[in-house]
Amino acid sequence: MFRLDGKIAVVIGGAGGIGQACATGLAKQGAKLIIASRDLPKLQEVAQKIKTEAKVEAAAFQVDCTDEQSLGQLVGQILAKYETVDILVNAQGRNVKRAAVDFPVEDWDSLFNTNVKGVMLSCRAFGKIMIENKKGKIINMSSIRGIRATDGGNEGYAATKGAVDMITRTLAIEWASYGVNVNAVAPSLVMTETVKQAVKPERIQQLLTMQPMGRFGEPDDLVGACVFLASPESDFITGQILYVDGGLTAMA
Repeated sequence: MFRLDGKIAVVIGGAGGIGQACATGLAKQGAKLIIASRDLPKLQEVAQKIKTEAKVEAAAFQVDCTDEQSLGQLVGQILAKYETVDILVNAQGRNVKRAAVDFPVEDWDSLFNTNVKGVMLSCRAFGKIMIENKKGKIINMSSIRGIRATDGGNEGYAATKGAVDMITRTLAIEWASYGVNVNAVAPSLVMTETVKQAVKPERIQQLLTMQPMGRFGEPDDLVGACVFLASPESDFITGQILYVDGGLTAMA
């Protein structure tokens, strides 16, 4: 079960902590990996690591997921080399924390540009291939912030993740008849290197007291959910938001 031998998987944001973990997990199940983001040197480093660890083909391509032309070029490069795409993971994203009364419009636009527009454009670009093939799996990285509010300046980020959830559900319905499954994975706080550097220690301790399992998520905690949703074992599952949160959303 959960094998992905021969499948072509694209991970947008594959150089980040969550994207890299999920890409490696898919590769270990036999998928051929394409990782893409703006940071080509970092991508090439990750691709080589995946090749070494998973013993499968892995390639790195540069892309700006907020730009239609850049995504079009990426699709063309992938089709020229691999002829198709079976799995898309949208792991790109950013967070800007600002107090609501002072939220700069440029920061708001930047968040929506990457977290929402980037997901929509990537789904559209690769969804066309899957619709034509009458099969495919799309996995969007969301967050518990799509349904659970919190303090700390998260108005903009939470709004983008709520949008990602509805993109996921809407595409799942629109593309169900074509055999394309669209789901999302929604973690609570995941301790990536970016989070460790960006979140103040006192805030970390405050958030830790709210965790039912007494710890935060790690990037590897998301791999099983990603592999499951990419595999044939999830063929009858679509339009779902899978919460990988240590029980946080189960709390009143």
